[in-house]
Amino acid sequence: MSAGQWPAGTMPALVFTAPGVLSVERVPVPEPAAGEVLVRVAYLGICGTDVHLLDGSSAYVSSGLTHFPIRFGHEWAGEVVAVGPSVPADLVGERVVGEPFLSCGQCLTCRGGHYNLCPDRYELGVRGAVPGAAARYLRIPAANVHVVPAGVESAHALLAEPLVTVLSAFEEAAAQPGEPVAVLGTGTLGLLAVQVAAAMRSPVDVIGIDPEGLKMALRLGARAAWTPQDAPSDAYQVVIEATGSAAIGPALTRVAGIAGRVLQVGIPGRPVDGVDLAAFVTKGLRLSGVLGGVDLMPRALHLIADGAVSPTALIERVFPVAGAREAFDRMREAGRARPKLVIDLSELQGEEPG
Repeated sequence: MSAGQWPAGTMPALVFTAPGVLSVERVPVPEPAAGEVLVRVAYLGICGTDVHLLDGSSAYVSSGLTHFPIRFGHEWAGEVVAVGPSVPADLVGERVVGEPFLSCGQCLTCRGGHYNLCPDRYELGVRGAVPGAAARYLRIPAANVHVVPAGVESAHALLAEPLVTVLSAFEEAAAQPGEPVAVLGTGTLGLLAVQVAAAMRSPVDVIGIDPEGLKMALRLGARAAWTPQDAPSDAYQVVIEATGSAAIGPALTRVAGIAGRVLQVGIPGRPVDGVDLAAFVTKGLRLSGVLGGVDLMPRALHLIADGAVSPTALIERVFPVAGAREAFDRMREAGRARPKLVIDLSELQGEEPG
């Protein structure tokens, strides 16, 4: 295939064919479309969302928004190999990452600037029928891709996607340097939030239950590490909830200070117990849900390129395609100081994924 030529035929893809079943399938290469680019995917990040999709426990599956078979993959990095009509040809050859939200662009929500919340949106590899990046090629709107800065490894650049969510949380909170921040959780989002707060010169404490994750948070700039039971009360102006645990409710309002802002980033699998609504009133708290973000990908890539965020501190291992199943099993294991696992798709040829 010459540079810029759009390939045809079929390609290998990693697919959840049924709950608990991960296999390599042959699927059609997507056809050219106006305003779209074709990316040869190099690396794929996996997170708890992908694990829940594989298990069939995801809210998107139970609500009927997503159906098996599912081609997953919303955190990715790759190289543009072809462009559709109306897309500048100079994008070919660029290393890129991308935003996962594919929105209608016409509804009141989109026109209000909240395309990540479009009621008719697709989320790449997560919500709806649009296939994700777990394949040799991914077709995606050119407006969704962002060029990876020179000097940033592609496997590291894919962390810009979850970092956008963290930046959106700080922006929604209107967080100011020097304000005390509490981060609940030591997964990828939690450890990214610790690094962002530290880069803002804000005192940041981490609250969690995993000893290794708490140690990593301290190495990344957290001032103190607490269990939910031991964390101080009324101490933080910004509280970022990144566990997605339904049991975290009592800690949310207790640790928040007067006029504090609580940012819900994790997505619990069921209603959260023990949230003290009276405290929201008497302490004047504000609760905001954060799903991704808008126009923050360039800023995320800059923070990675600038060294304010350390991908190597978060990525435990890069698995070959043949080890994809092992990677999902590893995601379920506790006690991992580095929460992010990555799959190298460069050798995706059709072999069994472990």
